[in-house]
Amino acid sequence: MMLNETMAYLKVFLMRSFFILFIVLHIACSGSEKLVEVSNEAVVAEVNGSNITVDKLRDEIQLLMKQFRVANKNALTEEEKLLLKTKGLNRIIRNILLVMEASSSGISLTQDEYEVAFGEAKSGYEGDSFREFLKDEGIPSKLWQIRLKNNLLIYKLIHTKFKLKLSDDETKAKAYYKAHKESFEIGQMVHAFHIMVASEDESKVVHSAIKAQKKSFSELARMYSLAPEASVGGDLGYFEIDQMPEEFGSIVQLKKNQVSEIIKTPYGYHIFKVVDVKIPRQLSFSESKKNIFKQFARDEQSNNFKKWLIKLKNNSNIKINEDVLSKVSL
Repeated sequence: MMLNETMAYLKVFLMRSFFILFIVLHIACSGSEKLVEVSNEAVVAEVNGSNITVDKLRDEIQLLMKQFRVANKNALTEEEKLLLKTKGLNRIIRNILLVMEASSSGISLTQDEYEVAFGEAKSGYEGDSFREFLKDEGIPSKLWQIRLKNNLLIYKLIHTKFKLKLSDDETKAKAYYKAHKESFEIGQMVHAFHIMVASEDESKVVHSAIKAQKKSFSELARMYSLAPEASVGGDLGYFEIDQMPEEFGSIVQLKKNQVSEIIKTPYGYHIFKVVDVKIPRQLSFSESKKNIFKQFARDEQSNNFKKWLIKLKNNSNIKINEDVLSKVSL
């Protein structure tokens, strides 16, 4: 069920705040929500002639609130609301600049590249369940697709202009390993099989069949599971317990060849079977060396990108309408 390297990068790229603050806003926080509301079509900023409207900023703020798990916007302080607006606007400005740069550099996204990424993102969702997931999250499907396309294009731009250059400096790598030994520890690992079904009734039928041992777990996974690994009998391979979503934390208590109780999540009903358990251990330098070299390359790439991004911003025409921004409510 693992994504390819590109999608794994994009998942992190989409979910974390990986941007440089372009602007410092001087807005009186205390009265920002008391002022007259502005229309969705009002222009809050302009980037090289491209307008950012209030509705686009609100869309970005909504995504940020989901990212930071803000359940109740009314519980936010005025300073926190201002920070969300600033972060949202900065992220939009950054993305516009990068998409423009990709276009001017002749870098584009092919239909095949988009369809592969879209298929990866939807893997694990059957029928209209992915669309329903977006609906439940309050994310318009069209907005999600635009963001996916833009992020794929930005990823392609970064890796075209700033190619990874792997180091072979073992002395430096050994020093890094010694200074960050705790980063090269593997937590408890399990080899597990997984079944996911859509309804509680179906999950009970499957769970009873497992207990009765009428069919093997893998056979039942092939018959009933909606998860992408169903075709291989539900085999998830080895993974660290700490990497699992917290809803599945109970499987840490399972011993070899034990089956979990039914676990309900927004995606369905899940049953796990643990077939092997590996205790935590410290990776040796030889096991860690390849990843250390990759980390050096990523750090260099990131630093070069940040320096270039500052120059790009400084050479761009960015205008912020602080009066409109101050009146934007969450």
